[in-house]
Amino acid sequence: MKLFPKSKDERVVAEINRIYKIGFFFLTFGILLDVVLQAIGVRLEGTTMGDSSINLLEFGILLAAQLITLLMMNRKGLMDDNAYAEADRYPWKHYLLQGVLAGAGAAAVVCVIQFFSGAAWASMSVPYILLVFAAQLMFMVPITTVLVLLLTYVSFRYAAKRRRDTMEEQTGDD
Repeated sequence: MKLFPKSKDERVVAEINRIYKIGFFFLTFGILLDVVLQAIGVRLEGTTMGDSSINLLEFGILLAAQLITLLMMNRKGLMDDNAYAEADRYPWKHYLLQGVLAGAGAAAVVCVIQFFSGAAWASMSVPYILLVFAAQLMFMVPITTVLVLLLTYVSFRYAAKRRRDTMEEQTGDD
């Protein structure tokens, strides 16, 4: 239970559920394809990033599923899946907070990945490790925040335009 429940339009919830269902199936079949290819021993050349074990096929499928979901939401005139789905004004405080949290999370994930790769961290003392984390935060938080604000604002404007066009078509048909 949330502390401050937001009211949601049942029509918006139903539309979002249909869109997420399509995204889920796309993601599921993409990952299934990758698992089958690995099971039968098909190894595509250059399918990992550098020395890491990140599979580019899985990563590409994940990004494609997210983009398809976002584009489908925008085409329906929705910019988000929460109470701001059909907002009249851009909720910049909400997305500013999301950007800051996403940047801090990204910095933490990068540091954890670097820590467990172990190469540079083995010879560092705790103050230097904290300094590296602070540098990651100073780099990742502003860039991620700006990108979140930019992408959500563009998505908001596009969804608002689609919503206005749909409303004009509906009133023009009457």
